Amino acid sequence: MQRIQNGDTTAMKLLYNKYKNLLFGLIVSILKNREEAEDCLQEVFIQSWEKADQFDASRGKVYTFLVTMARNKAIDRTRSRAFKDSEKEDHIINDFTLTLEGEFNNPHEDMEFAERAKMVRNALNQLSEKERKVLYVSYFNGMSQSEISDKLEIPLGTVKYRMRQGMIKLRDMLLPDN
Repeated sequence: MQRIQNGDTTAMKLLYNKYKNLLFGLIVSILKNREEAEDCLQEVFIQSWEKADQFDASRGKVYTFLVTMARNKAIDRTRSRAFKDSEKEDHIINDFTLTLEGEFNNPHEDMEFAERAKMVRNALNQLSEKERKVLYVSYFNGMSQSEISDKLEIPLGTVKYRMRQGMIKLRDMLLPDN
């Protein structure tokens, strides 16, 4: 990221190649629309170039910076009027949809992502069902805490508490050195 902050386009290409499939999978799981996800991914990388100076290594890893940016950008799209209008069409999501068209998978990258996904799944399975449910609805359906409260018919304070407790537990499980 420091090289990108200095305008190094080669570093940007490396960043893109390292994280494109991971971010695309996250975005398509939120948007449930391949074309929207491809557009959103492009916006995420443009934003990461334009806002590279906002990255602070003392506050987190590049991975976290990009995933947060991708998730927020995807959720913003789900809330837009144009996206809601396109939602009326049927979109099929399958494993093919989760990879970028024309991209060849790097076996090392695939293994790394599979291991990371397994760690996250295991950590999520260690949460209580209530914590897991509010986190899932928030992150994969792009709902706000008040929307979750309405959907699950539980008080807003309970949603906030469960999300915070779940996130703290996930952080402790996935980042044991913190």
